[in-house]
Amino acid sequence: MIEIRIHGRGGQGGVTLAKLLAAAEHREGRSVQAFGVYAAERSGAPVQAYLRADEAAIHNPNQIYEPDHLIVLDPTLVSPAILSGLKPGGWILLNCDKAPEEYAGQPGMAPFRIATVDASAIAVRHGLGSRSVPIVNTALAGAAARLLNLNMEPVLAAFEEFGFHGGNREAAREAWEAVRVQQQSPQADPARRPPAAGSTATRARRRGLVDGNTGAPPPIRTGQWANQQPLRENQTPPCNFICPAGNDVQGFLAALAEEKVDEALDILLRTNPLPSVCGRVCPGFCMLQCNRAQLEGPVNVRALERYAGDHGHVELAPPPRRAERVAVIGAGPAGLSGAWQLARLGYAVTLFEAGAELGGLMRTGIPAYRLPREALDRDVGRILAL
Repeated sequence: MIEIRIHGRGGQGGVTLAKLLAAAEHREGRSVQAFGVYAAERSGAPVQAYLRADEAAIHNPNQIYEPDHLIVLDPTLVSPAILSGLKPGGWILLNCDKAPEEYAGQPGMAPFRIATVDASAIAVRHGLGSRSVPIVNTALAGAAARLLNLNMEPVLAAFEEFGFHGGNREAAREAWEAVRVQQQSPQADPARRPPAAGSTATRARRRGLVDGNTGAPPPIRTGQWANQQPLRENQTPPCNFICPAGNDVQGFLAALAEEKVDEALDILLRTNPLPSVCGRVCPGFCMLQCNRAQLEGPVNVRALERYAGDHGHVELAPPPRRAERVAVIGAGPAGLSGAWQLARLGYAVTLFEAGAELGGLMRTGIPAYRLPREALDRDVGRILAL
């Protein structure tokens, strides 16, 4: 998976840049994801956008904290906070008129590969935005495509899809040619290497009418300012909170999403020794509280728990034994669960059951078509093995 984080200011087109690159990657047959995070003040305030592209389906809906590459639309935003999490060897594509070597010596830049392109000047030449606020997304899309070894054809096709014509296409082509690449890259394993820079990759910025007469434009030192910032809290997911057994629903589902069935079963057994049973007869309070119910429908947690209980395998390692012995009267669901947790703590447990077989109402009160006896025996056998 390639993960790209884009830093810019409101009005520069950073979020649209993420969508354009995502559309281009999608045309190459990859799964994509693109979205932005805005500050309270749109115009001029710092904005972040995120792009993921992968050959496989993408299930991670979170922001990108450890990107493979960065695209910075405004060089005044460059700071340690911007570089946070960037993987060594990753590209930093900067919209500026300076050579990449001028940034390579700055603190914190050594582990990364740097490329620059004067997307603002290119945008102005092609009538994109205004001189005071040029819209640089399409120019940077062309430059980023070169660094990511992405052909221009899908990029231009994405422009067509978004209704970007005329100057946008020419700006992207010019930026593709004009991007300047740091000549000495750091030692790292790159995700994708760009083609070698051509003779047209070192165009100098044309001097303006006021350059050298009235001084350069004042640098903006606002950094990451914003009057309001989101406060993120890590709270217990509704499915975890409502589960009477205390299961880590989110945890075992995440393991299953990565096809780690044994790990999913191990997570379930920390709180519930009867996953095959509960995966068939639980009323599914977690599904009633699932946030996805407001979208495509709740996650079928019950069926996934059943799958983990039926197909997972965990090697049980008895803990060091305690001297105390415990008797559990009644081997129904409560007695079996209590015996399981006590055994995990190292107690020697003896189960007493009046019936001919362990299981209580799970065996005598639930018909076999709803709870097959082999599923119940599997869970009970796991408890006895400990």
